[in-house]
Amino acid sequence: MVHANALRVIGQTLEKARVTTFKLEKHTGSYQLWIAKRLFSFGPGDILRLDAKAQKRRRSHSTAPRPPASLSQQLRGLGGYLDRIHVNSFCVEWTAGSALLEYERVSGERNLKTFTPEELQHLGLHGTSLRSSHYLFPRLDGDF
Repeated sequence: MVHANALRVIGQTLEKARVTTFKLEKHTGSYQLWIAKRLFSFGPGDILRLDAKAQKRRRSHSTAPRPPASLSQQLRGLGGYLDRIHVNSFCVEWTAGSALLEYERVSGERNLKTFTPEELQHLGLHGTSLRSSHYLFPRLDGDF
């Protein structure tokens, strides 16, 4: 679950900064996060460090669990979806109203999918793949 964990960690960082609109890309070994016109890069070491820091914070603070529809849980669900369909690279544009996902699978096949807020919440709650409300390049083999 490479993408699921990384996207959850990035989501926790975004929640802490109270960011709700962004663009996130992964084409090589690192994740590129665009917030407005600023670029932030998260390599594997950054993901491990931030994850360890968040785990330590959760252990030391006795707080109520994060709501399942949180940004980090939605991103984790989206990352799980990307892991299940074996995505090589992707770009997601996240807004308050939707997430536009463009991706390339390991096989080289490209696709574009739009998620509604309800679908994102469902991904965060259950981590299941959903049928998108809009396909620009529908799959013929029923993979979605």
